[in-house]
Amino acid sequence: MERGLLVPLSPNEEQALRRVANGVSKPKHLQGAPVERLKLLALIEETEGRIHLTALGAQRFAGDKTSGASA
Repeated sequence: MERGLLVPLSPNEEQALRRVANGVSKPKHLQGAPVERLKLLALIEETEGRIHLTALGAQRFAGDKTSGASA
């Protein structure tokens, strides 16, 4: 699980994570390799036709916002 917090994300993966965190949740709007990798890292999951952040994904997103603000 910790791997999802530590592994570097590509710009496309970061964008997909941001989009999910900001409410874009329909699979038709979020497809491709970045989404599949985020699922493998347990940062997002798909349930009932929607994609949403996991607890780990929410933690990663919160940490990315914090580190981005200080850069």
